Amino acid sequence: MLNILTMKKNLFFVALILFVACAPQQAKAVTFDPTVRYSQEVINARMTSWKNKDSRVGFPNDNSTNGSTTPGTAASWDYVPGVVAKGILDVWEYYQDSTWADAWYQGLSSWALGKTAKNTGGSLDDLNCTKVFFGVYDGCKTGGKFENSTNADYCMTQMGRGADGLEAHNANYSISGTSSTADGGWYHKSSYGNQMWCDGAYMGPALLAQLLAYGVSTTLTWADVMTQFTSSWGGLWDEDKKLLWHCFSTDKSSGGASGWVYAPDQPKIGGGYHSAEYWGRANGWYIMALVDVLEAMDKAGKTGDADYLIIKGYLEKLAAGLVARQDATSGCWYQLLQYDDSKCATHGVDATGSSTYKNSNPQCNYLESSGSCLITAALLKGTRLGYFNQAEAGKKGYEGIIANFLSGSAGSYQLTSSCQSAGLGSDRNGSAAYYLIGKDVPIQNDSEGKVLGPFLMAAVEYERAYGPAAAEPCGCIKITVE
Repeated sequence: MLNILTMKKNLFFVALILFVACAPQQAKAVTFDPTVRYSQEVINARMTSWKNKDSRVGFPNDNSTNGSTTPGTAASWDYVPGVVAKGILDVWEYYQDSTWADAWYQGLSSWALGKTAKNTGGSLDDLNCTKVFFGVYDGCKTGGKFENSTNADYCMTQMGRGADGLEAHNANYSISGTSSTADGGWYHKSSYGNQMWCDGAYMGPALLAQLLAYGVSTTLTWADVMTQFTSSWGGLWDEDKKLLWHCFSTDKSSGGASGWVYAPDQPKIGGGYHSAEYWGRANGWYIMALVDVLEAMDKAGKTGDADYLIIKGYLEKLAAGLVARQDATSGCWYQLLQYDDSKCATHGVDATGSSTYKNSNPQCNYLESSGSCLITAALLKGTRLGYFNQAEAGKKGYEGIIANFLSGSAGSYQLTSSCQSAGLGSDRNGSAAYYLIGKDVPIQNDSEGKVLGPFLMAAVEYERAYGPAAAEPCGCIKITVE
């Protein structure tokens, strides 16, 4: 009997060992090292292989240091690849004196120069990819490192198409007749009538500001840029929480979806509705838009305008609100900004019987990577450009991103803990439960594009502030910091 028990006990431990060995292993978190140029490391590991939702895609990259990842299919022309491409081009622009960075530009220019910018309205998301042509143009314009007049002209033509798209969107998809400060504001998409989203500020008016700064011919003006921000800020800003709601609607009869907050005493949105939560990535898009617009106004010599000071005021208020929500331990930001991880959602309790929600285990609020990267990038860039001094929060945010969201090692780095997607309207009601256990808001741990692009924007800003202006000619990864 003793032998049988011993054998069973031994078999149990063998099974346990096999289970542990075969169970999916979590990638080892990275210990932040201030001498590592993470922008270079992550581009070399991920340029040819990252996720756009569930699809594995990539860009061309001839860099011989690009190592172990299996390339994805060619990235499509939409806003997610556009954000990733912009992040890579931002890094290339800073390190372009180093020959090891050239493969990134060459790969992205070969991709972009075969694409056509959208020139019709209906979706601000679709128009945002036009921003790729700014970075490519800077490389091939007269005096650029890859000077090529034909390519430069092509980029300018595509920027013009993007301007045409914004003109069409302005003509056909603007809020009107509400007698509120929202009049003139652009719908996020044609299917979201009378709605403005935080995300749209980055996709639409920030693009227009850059087009104007580059001298692209358009009937739209800086006043149109300002209209979009006064319209959206008036309906999205919560003076009590010092944060932005994800979306508002001026529709008094139905608003957006169930779960939205009716605001009959909110004249700025015509007594309509706003969504109920403060989503981290949405606030990240908006603060990044404000920084980019001010940068474009700087370039265009608009710093003395009254509108410049208004945008700067919005930026200062939002930055202060977000810094107040920065997690003291990690330096990062939560998926839902007004809660910590004690806020949880359970299918069948918070989300009874609705197909909107996943049939899965409870999900608590979590530190989310894409929003953290966008906020960090904006804090560091805004500090560099002199719009405020949030260096401490930006530095803490970036170091927290590395420690909490970067896994693996050189040649195989992954960015983790990003919300794949989140929308509003129909059965996507914008409740806390939706953002945590919604059917279309899974957590991605495979370098999804909406974290990869913002990570690179944050990384290059950190390296601008705390690293050298030029890299070693050998293409070494280690850098010296003061």
